[in-house]
Amino acid sequence: MLVARKEECYDYSRKKNRVKRKKIVKNKSKNKVKNKLKLFTSAIIVLLLCMLVLLRYANITKTRLEITKLENEKVELEKEKEDLITELDRVKNSIKIEEDARTKLGMDYPAKDQIVYVTVDSNIGDEVVAEEELLIVKYFKDMVNIVLKIF
Repeated sequence: MLVARKEECYDYSRKKNRVKRKKIVKNKSKNKVKNKLKLFTSAIIVLLLCMLVLLRYANITKTRLEITKLENEKVELEKEKEDLITELDRVKNSIKIEEDARTKLGMDYPAKDQIVYVTVDSNIGDEVVAEEELLIVKYFKDMVNIVLKIF
């Protein structure tokens, strides 16, 4: 009987061990899957972060190229401005204007008999203004008379 009990206990403990081993094996396989999933997720996150950093660097490089292009355009415009200023100074020179008038347009200073002097009487302008003032005063008087006749 004693032997039977030992066998019974032995069989029962063996079954327990088998069940525990199966559970351990299942847990290990589940843990492996979870670990692989965590690793895959973290790899994707790292990849996305790297892509984001690369995108920002590309954006920075694009902006720097635009800045360089605009600076070059600015230098060209400043050079063109300086050229135009020197051209303007050359054209504004009175000696150059006189020379161009004589050579290109055939102009010359007038002779004594070509000069005509005109005198302007400054009183004429005053008389016109006085006449206009009289007309305005007369107009207002007429308006006042019309208003008074109505009442």
